Amino acid sequence: MSRKMILFVGMLSVIVLTSGLAGLLLPKEREFVKEAVINHPVGQVFSTVTDINNQLAWRPEVKEINIINEESWTEVMQKGTPLTFKIRRKVQDSLFEIEIIEPKSFNGYWVGTFEPFGDTRTRIRFKEVICIENPYFRLLSYIFIDLDNQMNEYLSNLTTHLGK
Repeated sequence: MSRKMILFVGMLSVIVLTSGLAGLLLPKEREFVKEAVINHPVGQVFSTVTDINNQLAWRPEVKEINIINEESWTEVMQKGTPLTFKIRRKVQDSLFEIEIIEPKSFNGYWVGTFEPFGDTRTRIRFKEVICIENPYFRLLSYIFIDLDNQMNEYLSNLTTHLGK
């Protein structure tokens, strides 16, 4: 083997080992929470968030939604991996909880709570938790996936849509 090849393999090994170590040092679980008051009644906000069939009308980051059954669907994003969700719990005008069931490379859940705030407004709280076991995928998620920004975008799109 030539010196250049040995050097290349050595450098590649260092990069792979360093990346794996960095991933191991990062927390497996990431949690993001957003709260807001929306100037619409709780029933309207809840029905908008839980109406999976009409999400394309207000979520431009989603390219396609494929309904699997009454409790499961796949969101094909404009960028990134398709995600398949399943409803864990749904309490009318109060709670909507879903979990990620695909891809298998990570898992997580999303919880939306809704409560009346005065006569015509709604206080919402969205919490998203993802868990990535693989240290390499974990490192990549910290570098390339900005869940905080994604939740801000979701909330902004929801508010804009309801403002119509």
